[in-house]
Amino acid sequence: MQPPRVVSFPRKSTNGRFLQRLLRAQFRVLGRLAPAVSDRKAAALFGTPRRRRRPPEPGTPGLVAERFGVSSDGGQLAAWNWGAGPTVVLAHGWNGSAAQFSWFIRPLVEAGFRVVAFDQPAHGHSSGRRTTVLKMAEALQSIARAVGPLHAVVAHSLGATATALALFDNLPATRVVLVAPPAAPQHFIGLLAGGLGLSPERTEGMLLQVQRDVGVHLESLDIRRVAGWIRQPALLFHDVADREVPFDHGRAIAEAWPGARFVPLEHLGHTRPLADTEVLRAAVAFLREGMPAAAVVPAEKATSG
Repeated sequence: MQPPRVVSFPRKSTNGRFLQRLLRAQFRVLGRLAPAVSDRKAAALFGTPRRRRRPPEPGTPGLVAERFGVSSDGGQLAAWNWGAGPTVVLAHGWNGSAAQFSWFIRPLVEAGFRVVAFDQPAHGHSSGRRTTVLKMAEALQSIARAVGPLHAVVAHSLGATATALALFDNLPATRVVLVAPPAAPQHFIGLLAGGLGLSPERTEGMLLQVQRDVGVHLESLDIRRVAGWIRQPALLFHDVADREVPFDHGRAIAEAWPGARFVPLEHLGHTRPLADTEVLRAAVAFLREGMPAAAVVPAEKATSG
């Protein structure tokens, strides 16, 4: 039996297109009559992820998960645990959930790792309605404190950005695998502004409001600026035709990260790498390279699922 398919979100429906037109009209009026309100509302949208009414849980047939909770920044994170050995934490991205990493569970467990997955703040089964990349980085720190020393983190999309920020803030992990990592949040502010039809002035207003909400200058969250200070070995994957996070983001992060390995992908897009056999095999092999000698299991036990 195979793990469940990677979670994907539906294409825009007729209702979705109507909602977008309605929002654009609303922000067009607010931008003229109440620009400060427009900025606050747009920033609030930027910090509010989509959440399924019935969020899936991560899992794979034949392996029983231990579910537990972890406190972080006044909220509660939903987390799951499988296997025994050096700990590998799986960190999903914006609008995602821990279930997106279901394909990773069996290969890692059979390679001799303990696997921990969790839902980010305001995602999946975790508490909260709004979050930021810094709160996602703090969530990873909270998970690390709860489950003990980390061997590694495997992270996707904005979860990868949060992981790099956590490593820069001394997250106790020895290596990291990043899939489709965004370099900086400004790119996504621009995408949202375009979707809402914001003027350049209101786009700048939204950016400044987001900056106030986050509490730091957004330039300080650019992974290309901090990667040079991170010493953990890193393996990065990015698809050349990724429509959500530009390929150049991953490549630039790898170039700035001392000794990082960069693997360009094709025909997998943004989320399908999380279920790709070759990506899984390469990630597990990379994590085994840094495995404590006493914990290494025979190579033939590692599987791609």
